Amino acid sequence: MIAKKVEFTLTSEIFNNFRCKMACDSLDIDITKKSEHHFKLDNIDISEDWNVGIIYGASGSGKTTLAKQLFGEDIFKNILDEEKPIINQLPNDFTYEECANILNGIGLTSVVCWVRPVKTLSNGQRARAEAALLMTMHDVVIIDEWTSVVDRTVAMAMSHCVQKFAKKKNKKIILLSCHADIIEWVNPDWLIDCNKQEFVKKTDGFFLNQEKNLNSISNQLEGKHGNILASIII
Repeated sequence: MIAKKVEFTLTSEIFNNFRCKMACDSLDIDITKKSEHHFKLDNIDISEDWNVGIIYGASGSGKTTLAKQLFGEDIFKNILDEEKPIINQLPNDFTYEECANILNGIGLTSVVCWVRPVKTLSNGQRARAEAALLMTMHDVVIIDEWTSVVDRTVAMAMSHCVQKFAKKKNKKIILLSCHADIIEWVNPDWLIDCNKQEFVKKTDGFFLNQEKNLNSISNQLEGKHGNILASIII
């Protein structure tokens, strides 16, 4: 269980040259002071009984720093081997069918992408490959920039996949994202909103609207991207 108060301040110097001064003057920002963002949240209470959580907020709102304070400094280590194809990096105890299902479900539907070295994939393909690998390797998974480099149809399919996978395999998956639309698609057990600096559990009523929309989400997926949804067997 994680129950704690988190408080930190992110600071950065402001450059004092002509262009930076003009930009600061346009918003009445004191160029002699550092840029600061203060985060404080004292009611984070994450119980053992959950599968998916979301840390949501705009860029610079403290998502990554917060995740490190809650789950450890080394949570964002790159585990992908750039020289190997993703299908060879999934756990050895996964059958071929299980590998195919997870890759299809996460939105990596091109078999060619499965068998090429990871370094040859696009940013979006690589993000999906990394998500698939993280989901299969650890019981507690943290994925940064969730769906940031994919279109929103694929993002919906990926989000639907991750919540199904987490529940079926009893994983704990934390998604960091600046996209509010994933909250409805994932229907998380808890949410930390870094913009509002608040922690909310599903039982608090925040997600009631999301609950009733799950069938609608499935219908949207089937209509927009049926080939992906059909593969989310997991």
